[in-house]
Amino acid sequence: MIAQNGRVVAVSAGSHAEYGECLAAFDEVCARAEELTGGVQHTPEGNGWMWVLRDAAGRAAVVSARAYERHSTCRAAYDRFRALLGELGGVTGSCP
Repeated sequence: MIAQNGRVVAVSAGSHAEYGECLAAFDEVCARAEELTGGVQHTPEGNGWMWVLRDAAGRAAVVSARAYERHSTCRAAYDRFRALLGELGGVTGSCP
């Protein structure tokens, strides 16, 4: 997901071989936004913070596009993303 200012806000936790797969996965995330759980955690390297949203099975679906130096900054970015995702709920074809 890319913000209006061109900054990458979030990325898929998995990869998609085809554009259609990416679009379907994004639409699914938007449609099920209320069901996704998540929060802030250390990066795999342990030198920063990232946020992650998980599906009902506990698999990572969406992650922050970058690591954050401060927990509070990461948490604020997570909260903004959740609000944005809530606004997109039910919107299809949002990938350019």
